[in-house]
Amino acid sequence: MKKIICLIIKSGPLRGHKYFVNSDCPVMIGRAQEANIRISEDKFCSRSHAVVFWEKNACFVKDLGSTNGTFVNKVKVVGNVKVTNQDIISFGKTNVMVFIADRPQNGKPLIDSW
Repeated sequence: MKKIICLIIKSGPLRGHKYFVNSDCPVMIGRAQEANIRISEDKFCSRSHAVVFWEKNACFVKDLGSTNGTFVNKVKVVGNVKVTNQDIISFGKTNVMVFIADRPQNGKPLIDSW
């Protein structure tokens, strides 16, 4: 079953923004124009900073060689790091909370409390 990954910006220039992504779509985060989540105002975020992706029934984050590193729950990301509900991914001055849920099959809206 496909999942929905909800990334909620908890701090930084995009605080309050929510991004909903199907589990079959990797999400590149950074300052570059081609980033899926573009954080252009965070000077400590690299152009191609990190990618969030789904693999073998789990969600992962990978640093893309950023200058200042990517962290999950304050631990530096090395390789692919699994993320689960309410984990905090940090890059630059931006913190993102992760939520993962089953993709609605009948068009029902996602939980608004996210």
